[in-house]
Amino acid sequence: MRFKEKVVFVTGGTKGLGKAVAKAFLEEGARVAVNGRSVEAVERFKEEFEGREARAFASDITDYAALEVNAKDVVAEWGRVDLLVNNAAITGPIASAEKAKKADFDSVIDVDVKGTFYASQIFGRHMIAQGSGRIISISSQVGLFGDKGFLAYAVAKGAIQIMTRNLAFEWGKFGVTTCCVAPGFIRGGMNEGLIKRQRFVEFLSAKTPAGRMGNVEELVATVLFLASDEARYINGETVVMDGGMTGYDQESLVDFISKSRQPA
Repeated sequence: MRFKEKVVFVTGGTKGLGKAVAKAFLEEGARVAVNGRSVEAVERFKEEFEGREARAFASDITDYAALEVNAKDVVAEWGRVDLLVNNAAITGPIASAEKAKKADFDSVIDVDVKGTFYASQIFGRHMIAQGSGRIISISSQVGLFGDKGFLAYAVAKGAIQIMTRNLAFEWGKFGVTTCCVAPGFIRGGMNEGLIKRQRFVEFLSAKTPAGRMGNVEELVATVLFLASDEARYINGETVVMDGGMTGYDQESLVDFISKSRQPA
């Protein structure tokens, strides 16, 4: 077991990718705590992993005070926190830049950027105090070059990559390292709705030289590798796992949808 008795906190870990990451760490012997906004999802998580060293908190990633309480509870129970996985995020509605609503833009920045910083700072302080720790943030390939209709999300995910680099500069001397994963299109998680329609699966698969979408298991495996001792010298880096999509095909999802809606 690679993570026996390691203490891990996963934001947005009650469902989707976050839950898959939490489960994988548990199977590798870690003690795992997660948070989520949905009380129902938190209760389901508790029921599913009852009897395991797993905890779940009903809290919002944008609530700094609540995250502070979560961190204190984790450290009080398990004595430390070794790993933080910044997973919680939203995409916001698809809209061109000139039509994007202020409230939607603000929401994405609040959750994806501010929430990632809040969790990193709060748990990072505990890691600094203990002299070691690892922070892994989930970004996106969109954060590298942007994409039509996803301005807020692209800005937020790009900011997370810069945040990762900056934290590496500042916290490496304390034994705290940071890294980032920038996935392309993954079957599941935020894309759950899209993959229910075959035409979207075919379109997204065609955007990569690999000829397919990635899967949650591959993304989880990447997170676990970056959290492992084998990757301890990777610091400040963004690992892109998009099947080679970067720079391969520039037709955007918005263009594809618009084209498909045009009458024959």
